Order: sequence, then C-alpha cells, then structure tokens
Amino acid sequence: MEILPGRETAAAGFLAPAVSWLDKIVAYSAAILSMGALVVLFMALMAEVIVRYLTTKGLGWPAEMPNLLFPWLVMGGIVLAAQRGQHIAVSAGLLMMRPNHARLLLVAMQVLIAVTFIYLGQAGIAVIEVTGSETYPISGITARWAYLAVVAGFFAIALTAITTGVRVMLADDPLSVQALTPEEDI
Repeated sequence: MEILPGRETAAAGFLAPAVSWLDKIVAYSAAILSMGALVVLFMALMAEVIVRYLTTKGLGWPAEMPNLLFPWLVMGGIVLAAQRGQHIAVSAGLLMMRPNHARLLLVAMQVLIAVTFIYLGQAGIAVIEVTGSETYPISGITARWAYLAVVAGFFAIALTAITTGVRVMLADDPLSVQALTPEEDI
C-alpha cells in the first residue's frame, strides 16, 4: 500500500516513511493475530473432534478457545478494514467537495475517530482490571486475554486514524489516500 505518490513523499520528509512503517506494523500484526487465532481455533476444534471420535470423551478446553480467540480474530479484521479504508463509509458527499474542504472533513473525521478509540481503549483497560479475576475453568486462562484483544484493537484503530489523518494532510488529493469510489462502497 503506497502512502503518497511521487513528490508528496519528498515534501513530507521523514513523516511519510514513519507513517508507512507504522501502518505496516499495524497491518501485519493484525493479519498475523487474526490468522493465528483462526488456525488455533481450527486446530482445537479438530483435536476435539478426533479425541471425541476415538474415545467418546471430549478434551474440554477446546470449548473455551472461541471465547479467548474469537475477539482476536474479529478485532484483527476490523483493524485491517480500517487500515485499508474498507469500513462502512458514506463518500458520495466527499466526492462532490472541493479538495480543501474534503481534506478538512477527512482530517476532522480521523481526529474524531482517534479520540473516540483512545477513550474506548482506556475504558477497556478498566474493564480488564475488573474482569481480571475471571478464569476459564478447564484451561485456567483468565478472561483478560479476550478483553485485551478489544483494547489492542481500539488502540490500533486510533493509531490507524492518526496515520490516515497525516496521509490526508500530506497528499495533494485527499481523496487519493483511501479509495473513495461509489462502486467500492457497495
């Protein structure tokens, strides 16, 4: 994913490469966590099926894995969607605006998203402190790990909003930062 075409990168100095580097870290982390959660969920289910088929008794712990890993899978997908600008958006109005007005609106939107998700992340930390004592009976793993996925996702979305805002400010055409075409919104 290219942040800025041609001359904007040179004009941005170190900022554009730093934003690109942060975006890559967030995107790769989200993808790895999502794929890892999906693979572990599949393997746990497969182990449960095999053991149940061979012994007519279950392992037990695979039943707890969706509670622990599904939040990581979902939040990873949400972060990847935010990284690629593929979340729900209404862009028809933006396409009709002058570039400077669109830039102002897009930056304001990213600031609002960043502030909201930083707040949600901080609130999520309080939830983790409250639920930290909950333990899954068979595996002994605390519920913190499931809630941590949501908190990490919130902060990753906030970081994505910040980097997207910087990209919008640096680009000649603010609409080029994320594909905003009516066909892609459908």
